[in-house]
Amino acid sequence: MGGDGALWLGCVLAAAGVAGLRLSWGRRGKSPALSALGWAALAAGCVGAGMAGGAWGVAIAALVATAMACLFLTHAAFERPRTPRRAAEPESAAAASAPGDWHRGVITFALTGPIALAVAVVLALGIRAAALDWPVAEADANVMVLALVPLLWPLLAFAMLMAESRRPQIAMLLVPLIAASLPLLAMGSRP
Repeated sequence: MGGDGALWLGCVLAAAGVAGLRLSWGRRGKSPALSALGWAALAAGCVGAGMAGGAWGVAIAALVATAMACLFLTHAAFERPRTPRRAAEPESAAAASAPGDWHRGVITFALTGPIALAVAVVLALGIRAAALDWPVAEADANVMVLALVPLLWPLLAFAMLMAESRRPQIAMLLVPLIAASLPLLAMGSRP
Protein backbone atom coordinates (compact mmCIF):
# COMPACT_ATOMS: atom_id res chain seq x y z
CA MET A 1 0.00 0.00 0.00
CA GLY A 2 2.94 2.36 0.56
CA GLY A 3 3.69 2.25 -3.15
CA ASP A 4 0.10 3.19 -3.97
CA GLY A 5 0.28 6.21 -1.66
CA ALA A 6 3.52 7.36 -3.26
CA LEU A 7 2.00 6.90 -6.71
CA TRP A 8 -1.04 8.96 -5.72
CA LEU A 9 1.22 11.62 -4.24
CA GLY A 10 3.24 11.71 -7.46
CA CYS A 11 0.04 12.15 -9.49
CA VAL A 12 -1.17 14.94 -7.21
CA LEU A 13 2.21 16.69 -7.47
CA ALA A 14 2.18 16.37 -11.27
CA ALA A 15 -1.33 17.87 -11.44
CA ALA A 16 -0.33 20.62 -9.00
CA GLY A 17 2.72 21.37 -11.15
CA VAL A 18 0.54 21.89 -14.22
CA ALA A 19 -1.83 24.06 -12.17
CA GLY A 20 1.11 26.13 -10.92
CA LEU A 21 2.40 26.63 -14.45
CA ARG A 22 -1.05 27.68 -15.65
CA LEU A 23 -1.37 30.11 -12.77
CA SER A 24 2.06 31.56 -13.51
CA TRP A 25 1.53 31.87 -17.25
CA GLY A 26 -1.95 33.33 -16.77
CA ARG A 27 -0.66 36.37 -14.90
CA ARG A 28 0.13 39.65 -16.59
CA GLY A 29 3.72 39.66 -15.38
CA LYS A 30 5.00 36.11 -15.55
CA SER A 31 6.29 34.90 -12.20
CA PRO A 32 9.63 33.07 -12.52
CA ALA A 33 9.32 31.79 -8.94
CA LEU A 34 5.86 30.33 -9.56
CA SER A 35 7.01 28.84 -12.87
CA ALA A 36 10.00 27.23 -11.16
CA LEU A 37 7.73 25.88 -8.43
CA GLY A 38 5.36 24.45 -11.04
CA TRP A 39 8.18 22.75 -12.96
CA ALA A 40 9.66 21.45 -9.70
CA ALA A 41 6.30 19.98 -8.62
CA LEU A 42 5.85 18.39 -12.04
CA ALA A 43 9.34 16.86 -11.92
CA ALA A 44 8.91 15.74 -8.30
CA GLY A 45 5.59 14.12 -9.21
CA CYS A 46 7.16 12.17 -12.07
CA VAL A 47 10.15 11.13 -9.96
CA GLY A 48 7.92 10.12 -7.02
CA ALA A 49 5.57 8.15 -9.27
CA GLY A 50 8.60 6.55 -10.93
CA MET A 51 10.02 5.48 -7.59
CA ALA A 52 6.64 4.03 -6.62
CA GLY A 53 5.77 2.29 -9.87
CA GLY A 54 8.73 2.47 -12.21
CA ALA A 55 8.00 3.36 -15.82
CA TRP A 56 4.34 2.57 -15.25
CA GLY A 57 4.21 5.14 -12.44
CA VAL A 58 5.82 7.81 -14.61
CA ALA A 59 3.29 7.04 -17.37
CA ILE A 60 0.40 7.39 -14.91
CA ALA A 61 1.75 10.72 -13.56
CA ALA A 62 2.25 11.97 -17.13
CA LEU A 63 -1.33 11.02 -17.99
CA VAL A 64 -2.64 12.88 -14.94
CA ALA A 65 -0.55 15.95 -15.83
CA THR A 66 -1.73 15.79 -19.45
CA ALA A 67 -5.36 15.45 -18.36
CA MET A 68 -4.97 18.46 -16.08
CA ALA A 69 -3.46 20.47 -18.96
CA CYS A 70 -6.35 19.42 -21.23
CA LEU A 71 -8.83 20.62 -18.62
CA PHE A 72 -7.11 24.01 -18.50
CA LEU A 73 -7.00 24.22 -22.31
CA THR A 74 -10.68 23.31 -22.58
CA HIS A 75 -11.59 25.95 -20.02
CA ALA A 76 -9.43 28.54 -21.80
CA ALA A 77 -11.03 27.74 -25.15
CA PHE A 78 -14.45 28.81 -23.86
CA GLU A 79 -13.30 31.64 -21.62
CA ARG A 80 -13.66 35.22 -22.78
CA PRO A 81 -10.73 37.48 -21.93
CA ARG A 82 -11.46 39.87 -19.06
CA THR A 83 -9.70 42.76 -20.73
CA PRO A 84 -8.88 43.14 -24.39
CA ARG A 85 -5.27 42.37 -25.11
CA ARG A 86 -3.01 44.75 -26.93
CA ALA A 87 -1.99 43.84 -30.44
CA ALA A 88 1.33 42.05 -30.58
CA GLU A 89 4.44 44.01 -31.42
CA PRO A 90 5.58 43.32 -34.99
CA GLU A 91 8.94 41.98 -33.84
CA SER A 92 7.36 39.44 -31.49
CA ALA A 93 7.73 36.05 -33.13
CA ALA A 94 5.68 33.97 -30.73
CA ALA A 95 2.61 36.23 -30.69
CA ALA A 96 0.37 35.79 -33.70
CA SER A 97 -2.86 37.18 -32.30
CA ALA A 98 -3.12 40.26 -34.52
CA PRO A 99 -5.93 39.81 -37.08
CA GLY A 100 -3.78 40.66 -40.11
CA ASP A 101 -0.82 38.58 -38.96
CA TRP A 102 -2.17 35.08 -39.56
CA HIS A 103 0.93 34.21 -41.61
CA ARG A 104 3.12 34.81 -38.54
CA GLY A 105 1.10 32.19 -36.70
CA VAL A 106 1.51 29.73 -39.55
CA ILE A 107 5.27 30.34 -39.59
CA THR A 108 5.47 29.94 -35.81
CA PHE A 109 3.47 26.70 -36.05
CA ALA A 110 5.71 25.37 -38.83
CA LEU A 111 8.90 26.25 -36.92
CA THR A 112 7.81 24.85 -33.56
CA GLY A 113 5.85 21.93 -34.98
CA PRO A 114 7.18 19.83 -37.86
CA ILE A 115 10.54 21.59 -38.24
CA ALA A 116 11.33 21.38 -34.51
CA LEU A 117 10.26 17.71 -34.62
CA ALA A 118 12.66 17.05 -37.49
CA VAL A 119 15.48 18.79 -35.59
CA ALA A 120 14.64 16.73 -32.47
CA VAL A 121 14.82 13.51 -34.52
CA VAL A 122 18.17 14.51 -36.06
CA LEU A 123 19.47 15.49 -32.61
CA ALA A 124 18.37 12.15 -31.13
CA LEU A 125 20.00 10.30 -34.04
CA GLY A 126 23.19 12.33 -33.52
CA ILE A 127 23.20 11.37 -29.84
CA ARG A 128 22.66 7.74 -30.91
CA ALA A 129 25.63 7.92 -33.27
CA ALA A 130 27.81 9.39 -30.51
CA ALA A 131 26.57 6.76 -28.04
CA LEU A 132 27.54 3.95 -30.42
CA ASP A 133 31.16 5.14 -30.14
CA TRP A 134 30.92 4.49 -26.41
CA PRO A 135 30.25 1.04 -25.04
CA VAL A 136 26.49 1.28 -25.71
CA ALA A 137 24.73 -1.61 -27.42
CA GLU A 138 22.94 -0.82 -30.65
CA ALA A 139 19.57 -1.88 -29.20
CA ASP A 140 20.07 0.47 -26.25
CA ALA A 141 21.03 3.30 -28.61
CA ASN A 142 17.86 2.69 -30.65
CA VAL A 143 15.71 2.83 -27.51
CA MET A 144 17.55 6.02 -26.54
CA VAL A 145 16.33 7.65 -29.78
CA LEU A 146 12.76 6.61 -29.03
CA ALA A 147 13.02 8.10 -25.54
CA LEU A 148 14.80 11.32 -26.52
CA VAL A 149 12.55 12.54 -29.34
CA PRO A 150 9.44 13.05 -27.15
CA LEU A 151 11.63 14.85 -24.62
CA LEU A 152 13.64 17.04 -26.98
CA TRP A 153 10.79 18.18 -29.20
CA PRO A 154 8.60 19.85 -26.53
CA LEU A 155 11.64 21.37 -24.82
CA LEU A 156 12.83 22.83 -28.12
CA ALA A 157 9.34 24.07 -29.03
CA PHE A 158 8.86 25.63 -25.57
CA ALA A 159 12.19 27.45 -25.78
CA MET A 160 11.36 28.68 -29.27
CA LEU A 161 7.96 29.99 -28.19
CA MET A 162 9.59 31.97 -25.40
CA ALA A 163 11.89 33.74 -27.90
CA GLU A 164 11.12 37.38 -28.64
CA SER A 165 11.99 37.32 -32.36
CA ARG A 166 12.61 34.96 -35.26
CA ARG A 167 16.41 35.17 -35.11
CA PRO A 168 16.74 33.24 -31.80
CA GLN A 169 14.12 30.76 -32.99
CA ILE A 170 16.11 30.01 -36.14
CA ALA A 171 19.31 29.76 -34.07
CA MET A 172 17.60 27.27 -31.73
CA LEU A 173 16.92 25.12 -34.78
CA LEU A 174 20.24 25.51 -36.59
CA VAL A 175 22.67 25.05 -33.70
CA PRO A 176 21.36 21.61 -32.60
CA LEU A 177 20.90 20.59 -36.23
CA ILE A 178 24.54 21.37 -37.07
CA ALA A 179 25.83 19.86 -33.82
CA ALA A 180 23.84 16.64 -34.37
CA SER A 181 24.84 16.40 -38.02
CA LEU A 182 28.55 16.13 -37.17
CA PRO A 183 28.32 12.67 -35.51
CA LEU A 184 25.95 11.52 -38.24
CA LEU A 185 28.33 12.61 -40.98
CA ALA A 186 31.25 11.00 -39.15
CA MET A 187 29.30 7.77 -38.85
CA GLY A 188 28.44 7.82 -42.56
CA SER A 189 32.10 8.22 -43.55
CA ARG A 190 33.20 5.07 -41.70
CA PRO A 191 33.94 1.95 -43.74
